[in-house]
Amino acid sequence: MKYNKANLNILVPKDTKIAIVGDIHEHEDQFDRLLEIVNPSEKMFFVSVGDVYDKGYGHLVAASITDKIKKMSESGYGFAVRGNHELKNIKKAMLSNSMSPQLSWFDKQPLALSFIFDNSSRVTVVHGGVKPSHTWDDLDFDIETSYIRKLDEKGEMIKLEWVGNELKPNKPGGTPWHEVYDGRFGYIVAGHEPLKDGKPKFYNYSCNIDTACYCTGIMTCQIISSKGLEALHSVEGKARRWREG
Repeated sequence: MKYNKANLNILVPKDTKIAIVGDIHEHEDQFDRLLEIVNPSEKMFFVSVGDVYDKGYGHLVAASITDKIKKMSESGYGFAVRGNHELKNIKKAMLSNSMSPQLSWFDKQPLALSFIFDNSSRVTVVHGGVKPSHTWDDLDFDIETSYIRKLDEKGEMIKLEWVGNELKPNKPGGTPWHEVYDGRFGYIVAGHEPLKDGKPKFYNYSCNIDTACYCTGIMTCQIISSKGLEALHSVEGKARRWREG
């Protein structure tokens, strides 16, 4: 099934690949080095899974990174989805009437992107995850896709809540959404769940490439073509060492 929104039906020209980078979190050194490796162009689309903002070296750095993605977007080969940290900062800026040009740009970016290769294979990008009940409409409108990590026994998102100085699930247990995803939206690349061993994690129909740059110093990008995963690039640098709470 094809959904008629343009952001969920991006046709990838023949012999063009997609470079998808995990959560950036204001770590511009690693971001710039990945750009040098993948060399974004009309033959190499560049996609951010979101969370350019927070946990790193400040909003001026986030703005600089956003400007680089925006410039690629204006050239036709740069893309980004809104992560939960973009959503948080956009809301805060709206309430305080302090919206920056970069956050204003992010506010216009979708919650999901879906790319179709010339052999009809599909790669979808969300920041967090999907639920078994999700439809294409939900991918386009439901902000839970920027927050989902684990699902309860009914397939609903388990939310995190502040308890003292710690973020804790509001329900015990739960199953990573990746483990129950059935492939209905093609292969999904996401971030959001920090992998503090610095290694991306792969599932049957999806993967998580958030290698927790803010604490590991490692940022990861994967190259996907019509043939599937072609390369995986990880660069390591100085980490901000941000901690929850």
